Amino acid sequence: MEKLRQLRALEGEPLGEPNKALLLDAGDCLRTGNIAIPIKSPAEWDYIRQAGYDAITIGNREFHILPKGFLAKVQGAPCPLLCANIHPKQPDTPLPVQPVWQGERAGIRVGVVGLTVPMVTPRMQSARLSAYLFDPPLEVAREWATRLRQQVDLLIALTHLGITQDRLLAEACPEFDLIIGGHSHTPLECPERVGNVWIVQSKPFARGIGILHLTSTPDGWQIAGEIVDT
Repeated sequence: MEKLRQLRALEGEPLGEPNKALLLDAGDCLRTGNIAIPIKSPAEWDYIRQAGYDAITIGNREFHILPKGFLAKVQGAPCPLLCANIHPKQPDTPLPVQPVWQGERAGIRVGVVGLTVPMVTPRMQSARLSAYLFDPPLEVAREWATRLRQQVDLLIALTHLGITQDRLLAEACPEFDLIIGGHSHTPLECPERVGNVWIVQSKPFARGIGILHLTSTPDGWQIAGEIVDT
């Protein structure tokens, strides 16, 4: 976490002050197993708080099929947890995530849509036990991309879908400017471009930090990126 703080400081953006940088995570930032229910707030949230994260898309390790387990895992999260393609089966069931994050950096309006690999769908046997169901991520992404495109200057999909689905997402939703992905553990040393949509993915398990410098041009966003080992 100290490495992240140092990198943000190098950009001239001390934590706690208005800045240009966004610190985003594509999920699986907890060590807790998929079915485990922690007794107290996971220690990882303290590290994430120190680093100054802006938003996280939930991955397998942040999710639980039971409300008690889901809430226990995310208690203490210091920033918004995102997932646009999840819904509770019952309207009174707590859902500790939000679909999008919107904010402004250096006068640029930014929208971030969270998308997670469907872990429980209506056709799965686990659906009988789960309090939550996942919707098809590409369909949900199209809805949010259409809704947000005119409201923001930079539209990001923060995904826990895997590189194959990220490429399909870029084809299906050209409204996105950038896809920051996870789940498949496929680090991309250089940003990949599908049409006008950039795709990036860093090393998993905090082994690397992806650093992106975005520049707005008449032809769209241009990106210079690198992965720094931790």
